[in-house]
Amino acid sequence: MLKQNKLIKVYLDLVLTPTFVYTQLKDYNSGKIIQRERLDYEKLSDPSSLLPKIEKILEIINIDLYDVVEPKFVFDNNYYIFVPYSLYIKGKEKTFLKFNVGLESDDYITTDNIEKLSIHNLYLPYVNINNYLIEKFKKLEFYHYNTVLINKIVSINNSDSFHCFIENGGLKILIIENGEILFFNSYSYKTLDDILYYTLVAMKDKSFKNKNVPINIHANKKIEEIKVKFNGFLKNISVVKNNDFTQVL
Repeated sequence: MLKQNKLIKVYLDLVLTPTFVYTQLKDYNSGKIIQRERLDYEKLSDPSSLLPKIEKILEIINIDLYDVVEPKFVFDNNYYIFVPYSLYIKGKEKTFLKFNVGLESDDYITTDNIEKLSIHNLYLPYVNINNYLIEKFKKLEFYHYNTVLINKIVSINNSDSFHCFIENGGLKILIIENGEILFFNSYSYKTLDDILYYTLVAMKDKSFKNKNVPINIHANKKIEEIKVKFNGFLKNISVVKNNDFTQVL
């Protein structure tokens, strides 16, 4: 059985955050999704605690029974900074990132591109997880979650817009104006009141509240409850149901 399944070539997608990891396998020839799995856990602040979550979900999907052709790893952390192309200086990544992150002398910094907005995303990857995946699959394509998320949003429409991404205790707010990122930040929340508060503060801070711009709320649960709460305070609301995978994959 093992020998037979090894003939099945697959694409492997892994998405890791401090509160959940999910994965999908797609058949290499047809592109058909073979399997999707998600593993939730209490928020982990220690990066070293995340590697066992990757190992666990790979065990759940029996990854050793497949021939992984193109592994892709997308991870979310707060060790990043956006730098416009016009300001970026290759080799000076630590100079930019040190204002957002406490850096060690041996920290490895890498860069993604958000091409349509002419921005570099400079960040610290999870080197231990990358090394584990490279050792297991011999190669790896990896990106920061924010890079993939924003690239996907602007590929659909980069006109003026306001986005809230709600997921498992985490909130991201993105404001795009005149083809540029006006605002982007990540928050932890406990209730929908927290989400509404952060949204209103961001809009007020960026003088966005009185503009007739679509406010897109991306969530995978409590859709009707979100509509009722937000419609009481904001205009032009659209609640977009996401199913975890399609948001960044």
